[in-house]
Order: sequence, then structure tokens, then C-alpha cells
Amino acid sequence: MGSEIEQDGRHVFVYGSLMYLPVWGQVVKGVYPCMNAIAKGFQRHAVPGETYPAMVRNTQAQVQGLVWLNVRPEDIHNLDVFEGSEYAREHIEVFLNTTGETVKADTYIWRHPDLLTDALWSVSQFEAEGMQAFLDRHVGNWNSTGQRK
Repeated sequence: MGSEIEQDGRHVFVYGSLMYLPVWGQVVKGVYPCMNAIAKGFQRHAVPGETYPAMVRNTQAQVQGLVWLNVRPEDIHNLDVFEGSEYAREHIEVFLNTTGETVKADTYIWRHPDLLTDALWSVSQFEAEGMQAFLDRHVGNWNSTGQRK
């Protein structure tokens, strides 16, 4: 089943800190609509010593996140720089929760699954405890430096 969502740019599936406007809005310049989505065949893990997650392949799992629609090339570049060398941008299929449609979207896959433990990343824990630490440590003055701290 293909999507009827018009595509003028790249869709981007996010599953961690970039689901939150205080982070997303510091990294990208454009304003984009988003929808709840699921990436099947993946699992979201906690990264040891960090507040952000890593997504890796796992055929028995799925990850709930958001898909930002029609992201412009300059913002794709900003996202690539922000994610850094720990992640590889890949094109995957995601399922939209509200419509059941599938869309192709870029996402960021963790390159070092051997560094992860079995601990899964907790959305509620990030919202309660990790968001401010993440902003302070990794976002800070992102727009003025263009570099990930």
C-alpha cells in the first residue's frame, strides 16, 4: 500500500530527542508537519552514559516515533551533522498510525550495536529526566556553532 501524502522533500522518521520541538527546532530551520509513525523491524535502545537512544535492526520489534514530512535538503544536511558519525542515514518504510499508509523515510541507524546493552530507551524517563540534560549537553547553542557539542 503506497502513500497518498505528496512528497516534496524527504520524509524523516525520528524516534528519540528529535521527536521534541525544543530539539528539532534548534537543528532544522524549516517548519514541517509531522505524523505519528512506526518503524517495524527495529528496536530502540538506551545508549550507555547518554540520554539519547539508538535504533538498531530487530525483526521481532518495532519503534514508535514521528515522521517529519517534506524536509528540505539543507535541513537534511543539518540533521546529518547533528547525528554525527555514530549514526548512518538510511531509507526505510514506516507505517503512519492514523491512516495505516506506508511512506518511505530517512532515519538514523546506530552504527555500533556492539556498544549497546539490553536496556531499552524510555520516552517517559527522557521527558522526566533526560530532556534538559540533553539540551544542555548536545543542543545548547547549536544554531550559532553549527557543531554538535
